[in-house]
Amino acid sequence: MITFSLCASAAIIAFILLRRRTITFPCPPGPRGLPIIGNILDIPTKDPWKVFLKWTEDNGSDLLLLRVGGSSILYLNSHRAVHDLMVKRSSIYSDRPQSTMLSELMGLSWIFGLMPYGSQWKDHRRTFMREFDNNIVRPHEVQSARRLLVRLLKSSVNYSRELQLTSADAILSATYGIVPKTEDDYFVCLAESMVQTLTQVFMSPYLVDMFPVIKHIPTWFPGARFRRQALEWRSLSFDVQSAPYEFVKSQIESGTAVPSVASNIILSMRNDPDNQYSEPQMRSILAEAYLGGAGATVGTLSSLILAIALYPDIQTKARTAITSVIGQDRLPEFSDYGKIPYLDALISEVLRWNPLAPLGVFHSVIQDDYYNGYLIPKGTLICPNTWAVLHDTSIYGLYPHDFNPERFLFPDGTRNPAVPDPEGAFGFGRRVCPGRVIGRDLMWITAASILFAYDIGEPIGKDGKQLDPSHIEYTNSVNSRPPYFDCTFTARPGAEALILAGVEDPE
Repeated sequence: MITFSLCASAAIIAFILLRRRTITFPCPPGPRGLPIIGNILDIPTKDPWKVFLKWTEDNGSDLLLLRVGGSSILYLNSHRAVHDLMVKRSSIYSDRPQSTMLSELMGLSWIFGLMPYGSQWKDHRRTFMREFDNNIVRPHEVQSARRLLVRLLKSSVNYSRELQLTSADAILSATYGIVPKTEDDYFVCLAESMVQTLTQVFMSPYLVDMFPVIKHIPTWFPGARFRRQALEWRSLSFDVQSAPYEFVKSQIESGTAVPSVASNIILSMRNDPDNQYSEPQMRSILAEAYLGGAGATVGTLSSLILAIALYPDIQTKARTAITSVIGQDRLPEFSDYGKIPYLDALISEVLRWNPLAPLGVFHSVIQDDYYNGYLIPKGTLICPNTWAVLHDTSIYGLYPHDFNPERFLFPDGTRNPAVPDPEGAFGFGRRVCPGRVIGRDLMWITAASILFAYDIGEPIGKDGKQLDPSHIEYTNSVNSRPPYFDCTFTARPGAEALILAGVEDPE
């Protein structure tokens, strides 16, 4: 009897405490949803990052809570909210929601960007940072930029495909010593296929992620198309890891391997069996660099070319800044890095203006938390509205929609440290992209090289008309890219000879 009374009392106290928690600390505001499906019909299909920001402004809060099925998604729509939670409280906001489709069925648990927060993730990230050192990667980025300059000399160049090749070139040559000659190269197409697949999966919710038990349904069962897709994509995942890695191993065997991150690691494992590496781990880390570099960088490079083409006055200022430092007789080098503030500001503005991942990547909170009088329950998915953060008027001024590199500079042209670099374009807190330096470096050397060597003409859209800067519509995707446009690249006087002399293996 006493035991029963104690249990009953404990249950009553727990109920009272739980109810007091929800009464005292309400959940963040959001639209009222429907039973079972929640707010799934409220999610906008066009520019959701802009719509979510407007909703929070209307609500007077920088937090927005949506319920989709059985999940709660909290959107953070200001620089302050993101910094307070994802940076200051990163110890509890750095987990990743797990996807049965991605990790189990497609076999992508090796991608450490998708791993749960823990020792395995930390180990992979630490190894990546150690192996992909600037001194190894930068020479490859210089040559990939110069090979691009050579290809742009052709009159019928397709700049978009050339940028795709440049992105793949830089990371493939640094990671595996592979220099692709065309955008149809097997390794370029392999990475592009995997990136497109990931984009499709991220944008298409799968029932198996809501009800993991159905992962056991046989592939022949009616309605099991997701199982058949997963098997196909699992094979692609395996190829992304193994094909370039095995290529390097075969080159080492034949004595034709060129210096690269992969060749250094493989030789180290062979020469020292007790070394710190394991082959499965290194295959996955190399493949993650391969995917990230080939997939993400092309979007930012396209934005860079669009901005330069849209604003000829900015193009002229950037070129003048470059030549005032390096002169007219040589191509840019990384030894010039940090000496051209206007170019640094241009890169920062490209990253801020239209971020590649405008809604970032989901985090999840590992315990109940409280913020500004609201309860954020354990397991809530946290979505940083990167676009809103990088258009926050309290940080970037009254006209965040304008493309203006000078917002990062003092009137005398030196860098203004009061305006933060748009690091949010690469993620937040402990989950910030480990390859962000590689990506930014490639943008810098590509921008410096193109601006030095070419005049870029006005951007022309699909309709044959010049694009209007006030009506630029990026794609609605997890990887948002500029609209289609074409432009001309005209070699500047004296540049062609420097271009041909500056590349080690002209095509």
